[in-house]
Amino acid sequence: MTGAQMLDNLGLRLEDPAESVFTNGAKLDALNLAQKTVVNMIDNGYLTELETIIAGTTGADGRITFASLSLDPIRAGITAIYSTTDSKWCTMVQAKDLKRLENTYLAGSATNPISYVFDEKIHILPVATTIIDVWYLKVPTDLADGVVECELNPALQELVLDFAESQLWRMDAKSDRAQLAYTNALNVVKTLNERYQVEKPEGIGTKGR
Repeated sequence: MTGAQMLDNLGLRLEDPAESVFTNGAKLDALNLAQKTVVNMIDNGYLTELETIIAGTTGADGRITFASLSLDPIRAGITAIYSTTDSKWCTMVQAKDLKRLENTYLAGSATNPISYVFDEKIHILPVATTIIDVWYLKVPTDLADGVVECELNPALQELVLDFAESQLWRMDAKSDRAQLAYTNALNVVKTLNERYQVEKPEGIGTKGR
């Protein structure tokens, strides 16, 4: 759906197509907040439309800041790092697991580069790895009243409408209708996330393989 279509749909849900109660601006604010809510709650597997690559990034001393890349990933959603220097995919670990890397066999090397995210920085081991491609999930572009399509998968756009509807009913002191829309959205999110855990692809590098 386009931003204009989502605004129209939301107006019908609110029984206010003429915008006598909820202004266009209020509905747009609610939709954009709802869009962020969806991407922060749904499994990354449903957010492929937000996958983005920053190629050929150069870092110093094995560190690249989010700010230097103008990088604003959702939930620190760096999904993969490719070392152009070493022509290898980096093994991504969590900062809390770095102690294990003191083992010679696990430490980062040109044949086994390692990366982790900490303090809004991408860290690379070995530090000689200087050129990387960053794969990440970007924050969705704000919706506007126009012909530009919502970036999210069409299957998630109804969720955006549900969360936006809930916010606006709450603003109108109709807590029962707000709770109904919110509960509906939450149940769909739960169902989709549980289904993805069952149906997600398995292969080399995935859990249990």
